[in-house]
Amino acid sequence: MSLAVGSRLGEWTLAELLGEGAFGQVWRAHASADGSLPAAQRRWAALKVPRDERGAALLRGEGALAGRLQSPRFPKLLGVSHDPPYAAFELVAGRSLRERLQGRRRLAPAEVGAIACGVLEALADAHAAGLVHRDLKPENVLVTDDLRVVLVDLGLAVPLELANSLDDETVVAAAGTLPYLPPEVREGGVQDGRGDLYAFGVLLFEALTGSLPAAAELPSAAVKGLPAAWDELYRRACAARERRYASAKDALVDLRSAVAALPPAEKASKPKVDVGALLEKAAGEERALLQHEFMAFVTPSQKATARVGGKSYTFDVAAPSGLCVLRATSPSTAVVVRRFGQG
Repeated sequence: MSLAVGSRLGEWTLAELLGEGAFGQVWRAHASADGSLPAAQRRWAALKVPRDERGAALLRGEGALAGRLQSPRFPKLLGVSHDPPYAAFELVAGRSLRERLQGRRRLAPAEVGAIACGVLEALADAHAAGLVHRDLKPENVLVTDDLRVVLVDLGLAVPLELANSLDDETVVAAAGTLPYLPPEVREGGVQDGRGDLYAFGVLLFEALTGSLPAAAELPSAAVKGLPAAWDELYRRACAARERRYASAKDALVDLRSAVAALPPAEKASKPKVDVGALLEKAAGEERALLQHEFMAFVTPSQKATARVGGKSYTFDVAAPSGLCVLRATSPSTAVVVRRFGQG
């Protein structure tokens, strides 16, 4: 299927290609019936369009699982079509964690903590619904500007009761997924929610340090001053399966403790005010004012306003109204040196 901006798929019109992977493309699309409305008033969706029949089969499975999972940490399913094949999901206004890392290489621990909490809450919701995500990686973690986290792409997710009856050929083949696979899955062993927690540990390390973990390296080796609780969190998430966290909720307890162990953010110090310099400046401006004569109009209420040295002054002048040359005797009073229009 050849797609381009303006192509129509069912009730949707494609507006922008958001990304593509091994199994298909994701488009930003609006409801075709809203085409005459301003963009802000249209109904928008993220449309997943498969590349081939294999992708279509995965997409049908994803649609079924998304309907089973009701969680604010996953995009809402808006509809599934078999001919032409596509699935429409809620359009989340955010950037992937991968994009955030590319822009800044690594994130501050407090920011990582907020994002990681959202990831674990999403995994807890999925596992409670009996689903294993199986493809957790920075590309599939969307983060809004206010650090709300939404997990996307359930294309490789499976019900827990089926996880160990399927081979992982599609998972290993998915671009960028291999580093996040737990050892037991690579070796064809048992799969359950602990595999997602291993991927979480790798993701946590990458967000903190800007790189994938190597050998026995701990996050604190790359992040100066990182509390030991973060090392322990990573170590337990990526431990051998029998020593790994048993649930996302257990990991979430330790993550919150690790966040609480972070030193308070340093407040930006206010610049010190040099009072002596300010007083000297004011005295200099007053001396300059008293040394100059200037022209101004004296009003019937015996007031005169003039701009001297780039500043505006209002003076009391004990004289009849009219155009005069004045000399200041203080920053608020002046005397007449010469009057115009009089002999």
